[in-house]
Amino acid sequence: MARTLSFEKRPTPAWLASLTSTSVAILLALLASSVLLWIVGVDVVEAFHAMALGAFGDLDSIYGTCVKAIPLAFAGLATGIAFRAKIWNIGQEGQVFAGAMLGYWLSSSVDLPGIAFLPLLVVAGFVGGAALGGLAGVLKTRFRVDEIVSTVMMNYIIVFVLSYLLTSRLWMAPGEYYLQTAQIPETERIPTLLAGTKLTLAFPLAIAAVFAIHILLSRTTFGYELRAFGSNPDAARFKGTDPSRMSVIVLIISGGLAGLGGVSQTFGVDFRISQGFLLGLGSTGIIVGVIAGLRPLAIGVAAILFGGMAQGGLFMQVIADVSSAIVAAMQAIILIFFLCSSVLSRYRLVWKS
Repeated sequence: MARTLSFEKRPTPAWLASLTSTSVAILLALLASSVLLWIVGVDVVEAFHAMALGAFGDLDSIYGTCVKAIPLAFAGLATGIAFRAKIWNIGQEGQVFAGAMLGYWLSSSVDLPGIAFLPLLVVAGFVGGAALGGLAGVLKTRFRVDEIVSTVMMNYIIVFVLSYLLTSRLWMAPGEYYLQTAQIPETERIPTLLAGTKLTLAFPLAIAAVFAIHILLSRTTFGYELRAFGSNPDAARFKGTDPSRMSVIVLIISGGLAGLGGVSQTFGVDFRISQGFLLGLGSTGIIVGVIAGLRPLAIGVAAILFGGMAQGGLFMQVIADVSSAIVAAMQAIILIFFLCSSVLSRYRLVWKS
């Protein structure tokens, strides 16, 4: 009888298969990116050398990579905790803006020294993002509005709200030509860890968030319920998990984490709000979370890698004369191969008769 080769889903994820598929994905992504660079007439060796130099070439480059990784880690964690529960929060972009906007409103409304202001800023950032996430949860549980639709629509709504605040000059800096707010006072910025760098206290906060979400998901009753709800909602409901309550709580936590990414970027790097400054952080965070397999510790590593790509991409543009469009295409290529490896690691090839 003829035997056929087919894919079979693994009962449990195998770390060796995951490691092998990830390694192969990296090699294939580098090969495909090299072909792309060669097609557009760029020196491949010089381009990758510039990226490596910009990402991890010296301490300043490493600091820059870590700075760019901070909001991606928060947005990636927001993705991880929601997607693990099979709740498709696609609103990280808007939640990043909401956290930054509520933080800026707080900054313009209160006058406190930095030490007293920082805890309030963290709370404001979390609450801003959580408000959008929670609203999506209420729409899902009370009115049966699909969370994909509601969270995507909120991305547009919050950006339009920011546009109104700027164009109406309620938030726009006096005498400013560009649509952006006034600079945040130095006393209300997130303190730096090292003088002469942009690495702030948001970096250890992001690390703490990575470990906190890891513990929450793997060591707590709520984490067990969340994972069970994501794996089999009917079985979780039978065991006493309230689907409506779980959906709202997960979306609140997810939105709050994304909001922390917004305040970390605004109060630690940009020092003002503009539509262009925060654009893309939430969507890139979704990519980071998916590539990391929705695992918190892996999300921290993936955020560093993508931060390195963002930092190294600037060096590629300057040193190797690689256009920003090519850098974005390379990131897309890497995403495709990592997603393929993530799927393949869950399956194995078997002979069936």
